Amino acid sequence: MKRRTKRARPRSRPRTAPSRVTIVVTGADAPLSNLVRRAARAALAAQGVLAGRLEIAVVGEARMRAVHAQWLADSSVTDVLTFDLSDGPANSVVDGQVLVCAPVARRRASERGIDWRHELLLYVVHGCLHLCGFDDRRNADAKCMHVREDQILRRIGVGPVYYCRKARTKAASAKGGR
Repeated sequence: MKRRTKRARPRSRPRTAPSRVTIVVTGADAPLSNLVRRAARAALAAQGVLAGRLEIAVVGEARMRAVHAQWLADSSVTDVLTFDLSDGPANSVVDGQVLVCAPVARRRASERGIDWRHELLLYVVHGCLHLCGFDDRRNADAKCMHVREDQILRRIGVGPVYYCRKARTKAASAKGGR
């Protein structure tokens, strides 16, 4: 008689419900669209969002200025704008739009010596966190949000961007700037 032995099961992560978030990316080529979608999906999943729709537009400076002026009465260019289109609080559902400015990402990344795509992904994650209820108007809230951004970016293999760039900027300033 053969004796059966129990095999040890490999440890797995707790199962979560599959994400039913539709993410549409415009204004970017396929490789960048895939990166943007991956960062957005990671940010939303990290906050427990399981369903909804998110539109992300990678735009130039002229478009960003126009939208910024139209909705916030500020004609300057900015890095990211977030529009929550949901009817009310629904923690596990998202409905929104995020605009990220590629030229701003290129410029800031160049100043800080990082890949511009990583800077752009920071903007994407930042916008997604706004849709999940994060607010960065107060310093303490901003710090919490930036820590969360870097955690999410680490999770997808990008590594810290916000605090990484902050440290590089301080180091460059200490050496007399770039």
